[in-house]
Amino acid sequence: MIKIIAVGKLNQKYLNQGIDYYEKQIPSKVEFIEVSDESTEQGIVLEGERILSKIKDSDFVVALAIKGKIIDSYDFSKLLDQNLTYHQGDLVFIIGGSYGLSEDVLKRANQKISFSQMTFPHQLMRLILIEQIYRGFMILKNHPYHK
Repeated sequence: MIKIIAVGKLNQKYLNQGIDYYEKQIPSKVEFIEVSDESTEQGIVLEGERILSKIKDSDFVVALAIKGKIIDSYDFSKLLDQNLTYHQGDLVFIIGGSYGLSEDVLKRANQKISFSQMTFPHQLMRLILIEQIYRGFMILKNHPYHK
């Protein structure tokens, strides 16, 4: 199973519609888990504790972080394939809030990836991530969508 843990509530209708669209296309179940947003630089520790409480020891955790490794869609599809095929736990992606992710969450992550050196709103990042998950599955199926 794929889990996406995200800080904050999703409150934009157009983002919900986009996420719903891609979620229905993905052959693997995707579960979204929201943790409350503290909206302060000090609150990042509390957010981190909430995030970590949702993760099992057996999960493979991918933190989305600006300082993470930039990978292309093909490498992302390999990450999906490797973890969904060979890993016993869930594949968990973490999207931080306005202040990023706590050091404890970053330490727990098995991998840190960056989608860009740019900063994206965390609500929009959910849509970008699920589209890339869909694209990854299309690459694995040699479907022309990913071109």
